[in-house]
Amino acid sequence: MKLHTLGPVGTDSEQAANHYKTTQTLVLHQDFEEILTNLAHFSGDQILVPAAFKSNRLPDLNWANFNYLSWEQATIVDTFTLPLMTLIVVENVAYARNVAVIHAATEGLLAQYLRANGLDNAWGPSVVFAPSKPVAMSDFIKAQNRFTIISEAQFLKLPESEDPKYQVRQRLSPQMVWVVYQIK
Repeated sequence: MKLHTLGPVGTDSEQAANHYKTTQTLVLHQDFEEILTNLAHFSGDQILVPAAFKSNRLPDLNWANFNYLSWEQATIVDTFTLPLMTLIVVENVAYARNVAVIHAATEGLLAQYLRANGLDNAWGPSVVFAPSKPVAMSDFIKAQNRFTIISEAQFLKLPESEDPKYQVRQRLSPQMVWVVYQIK
């Protein structure tokens, strides 16, 4: 049996799947939409989804709607809690674009940070969503965006983490509820 979840390597979903899996073969996907909108392709397999899942492409696709609307196609077989990797709000003080690139599930954390720092106004950053935190981190650096929320451990592996223009503004350590579904 296969266990499907969000990739690439380095996501919280991959870490949770490795924590959970026993004999299943782990399959990492580019985004959750690929799995959740094509359940028939994964019949007999399992999927691991965080309760905070929120699509970056389909506004009505989130964990709550999936759970309520797909009950005939997928059944909960297990749940567990596991802390997320420590998240950081990073600001590029020499940004080229006044944009915050984030994973959609972290939108509330970004909004809270911007509000607390008086940046939730017309001069604050536009928000762009990425399918995962590793993709957000890559886009943040490549496009020289102003803000991102990413996993601290992943950021510290990059040479850019030593560049003083990238300032860690906040550390966050939320827990997550993970839900394992059996696809019918």
